[in-house]
Amino acid sequence: MNYQTVTLKPGRDVPIRAGHPWVFSEAIGRDVRGEAGMLVAVESAQGEPLGIGTWNGNTSIRVRMLSRDAEARVDADFFADRFKSLNKWKLGKMPSKTDGYRVAHAEADNLPGLIVDRYGDVVVFQLHTAGMEMLREEIVAALKKVFKPKAIVERSDLDVRKIEGLRDQPSGVIYGEVEHAVEFSEAGIKFAADVLRGQKTGFFLDQREARLAVGKLAKGRSMLNLFGYTGAFSVHAALGGAEFVNTVDVSHAALELAQKNFSLNGLDPEDEGKFQFVEADVFDLLDDPKLQEDGYDLIICDPPALAKSQKNLPQAIRAYTELNTKCLAALEPGGILVTSSCSGRVTPEDFRSLLRIAAGRAGKDVRVLDWITQPADHAERLAFPEGRYLKTAVLEVV
Repeated sequence: MNYQTVTLKPGRDVPIRAGHPWVFSEAIGRDVRGEAGMLVAVESAQGEPLGIGTWNGNTSIRVRMLSRDAEARVDADFFADRFKSLNKWKLGKMPSKTDGYRVAHAEADNLPGLIVDRYGDVVVFQLHTAGMEMLREEIVAALKKVFKPKAIVERSDLDVRKIEGLRDQPSGVIYGEVEHAVEFSEAGIKFAADVLRGQKTGFFLDQREARLAVGKLAKGRSMLNLFGYTGAFSVHAALGGAEFVNTVDVSHAALELAQKNFSLNGLDPEDEGKFQFVEADVFDLLDDPKLQEDGYDLIICDPPALAKSQKNLPQAIRAYTELNTKCLAALEPGGILVTSSCSGRVTPEDFRSLLRIAAGRAGKDVRVLDWITQPADHAERLAFPEGRYLKTAVLEVV
């Protein structure tokens, strides 16, 4: 293919050879001009071909690498081959009876700017970058070819697109027909994802490992699930033998979907002796003195990303510290806190540090039972530490 060529400065080819997917503006010796999102060839300062990527002159990340093959033809077959390979590898890493998982995890799967999630026979995708926007038709054609889905939904309603010079794409069905709530299975447990209006692509698939852990910890315990959203942690706990499960979220619609997920698994959401669904702001709830009286011995704290930019990182760390201080203060010895951060700007070291401070402020001695990171379908690439974002600590008050 006859692409314009981006030439790197001496020594700047090393990260690309190691598998890093980004070429920054300061690494470029000779740049190109053209439409944002166009395909370009990349070569070293010595003229050695390094592969093909998408270019955007409006951002500091000039090139996002798609292939290390300088002769690759990026078309529908290119994406179909990638999807087939990724799908085979990821299915082999999933728990049995699971048909809800991430097929393509952007940079970590050598498809920068593209997210593809599968919920049974429905596929949901997001386009984050100008490059993937230009390849939309090829991507949709490949999804149809490989998965033969009942429906394909686009959820490119993302603020990050503005950085790329793109407008928001509304949520919508690209192919086929679909209801808002699409059913799928996770380790044999049934869930419904709101693929048209829900957060992300409709479900937090990346917390699968933490949910499985909670299912094993929950027997005989009274659980408080903060930021409960679809109630997925709650369902795992209830099926794992929890004596009582309280699901809290600020969204009424989310709690309705959580109750639907209970019903899908033969659990009666109206059994107030075992289950409760509370519409409330978690920060307000944690200030309620009654929390101590309720005697929870398992708390789930899985807030949305609090550090959405580097600028508000200090504020986010203070909020995470406050949340975890109050959660730990509500637990007696033997009580367990499962707490997460999905903010990539909060490093694992930051998270451990703030949890240590929270334990001190709560006056609790705490042991670490487990440290859970991203699952296989969201796996981190060693050469791309920027893709490391999810951290979950399982803590026990001593």
